[in-house]
Amino acid sequence: MTLATLMREELTEVERLQQWLQREYDALKARDLADLEQVVAEKQQCVDRLRALTDARLDYLKAQGIADARQWVSHVGRLPVAQRREIDTLWDALEQTAQQVRAQNEVNGAVIAASRNHVERTLAILHGRDSLDFLYDQDSRKVFGGRNQPIAKA
Repeated sequence: MTLATLMREELTEVERLQQWLQREYDALKARDLADLEQVVAEKQQCVDRLRALTDARLDYLKAQGIADARQWVSHVGRLPVAQRREIDTLWDALEQTAQQVRAQNEVNGAVIAASRNHVERTLAILHGRDSLDFLYDQDSRKVFGGRNQPIAKA
């Protein structure tokens, strides 16, 4: 297998991940739990495949004696012009798509955080508590205060 082949496969999987993240966003917006569960399962499989492909590329590079960015640049610089252009194009596409994936993942995380905050406030109101009357326990979970509950344990 060639480096270009490995990078093409990795790019294809990153693009798939981008599509799953967009579907996740759509399911979050629609509050479609059934679709969200399916998307999350598919997204996890995609992430696992992507991890395996990244590991395969890194193993290939190690086998070629490439362990850092300087060696990468030197290796690519020694390739024939057509292969060098292909590797450069693939690398640029991987970087650009990975940045888009990170951005979409941050958006999805913000949607989840906002939804969680809304649910927590609603639950606090339903339980007759001030939605701001809470502390965090050692596991970073919200703990709603009460009149007889200690703030800390010795």
